[in-house]
Amino acid sequence: MIEEKGYGKINLALQIVKRRDDGYHDIDTVFQSIGLCDTIHLREATELAITCSDPGLSCDKTNLAYKAYEALVPYRKGPKGVAIHIDKHIPIAAGLAGGSTDCAAVLRGLNRLWKLGLDRDTLCRIGAALGADVPFCLCGGTMRGSGIGDLLCALPDLPSWQVVIIHPRTAVRTPKAYRLFDEGRSLRYIDVDAVEEAVRNSNFYKLIQAMGNTFESLVMPYVPLVQECAAIFRKYGLRPLMAGSGPTVFALVPPDKVAADIFTALQAQAAGMDTYMSSLVRGDYD
Repeated sequence: MIEEKGYGKINLALQIVKRRDDGYHDIDTVFQSIGLCDTIHLREATELAITCSDPGLSCDKTNLAYKAYEALVPYRKGPKGVAIHIDKHIPIAAGLAGGSTDCAAVLRGLNRLWKLGLDRDTLCRIGAALGADVPFCLCGGTMRGSGIGDLLCALPDLPSWQVVIIHPRTAVRTPKAYRLFDEGRSLRYIDVDAVEEAVRNSNFYKLIQAMGNTFESLVMPYVPLVQECAAIFRKYGLRPLMAGSGPTVFALVPPDKVAADIFTALQAQAAGMDTYMSSLVRGDYD
């Protein structure tokens, strides 16, 4: 039995740069792993079987865990049966890279279970063909991403600052958000360089001042629940930011505040929403 953790991610900065000729979009972002994670169990079996603790997650060929398995089968010379179980804790379609991190965990896990000996660069190349966030999820920690998010540059690890998260139970369609960007709407410029500088100096207050996400301007006007989440954080003096393309909203807790007290207050305000308390985590957690 092999066990792998698939850690969620937030974006401390996310600037959509441009639409590419292939229809994808170039971004400039700072990825950050968080402690909220799924656990993936893998063991030898007579055939492929994928199961999940959350019945809301499809375990068919659309699941990125299946696609990770399919991508590594050509490297396997022996029996190819494997049982994969996803113990799901990251909310689905939340902007926290739950699918991508499960994919990355399966790639790492099968590499170990089948003793394939593939190095990290090879796994990242394979993962990039499966999803833009998969290479980051294979590495974790704090990284600057460019291209479609698959070109990565490692940044210094941040302290284990606490992060509180609210996930409203609503859907955000990322393609629609990108279409709004393509329409040429006037959007706030996100200074990703300033975020990187704050990260390199582990300067909490400069970081939360510089953080930003292009998707907020595109999504929030059309998804009132996301606005409501942000308002809850502001009520307690926190700087909210949407994770990825949403709908999840998070806030870093200042080091001089008690995160547990803030989290308890947030839970009372965010009735009917999913709330989590976690922390920033370092990379290379395999």
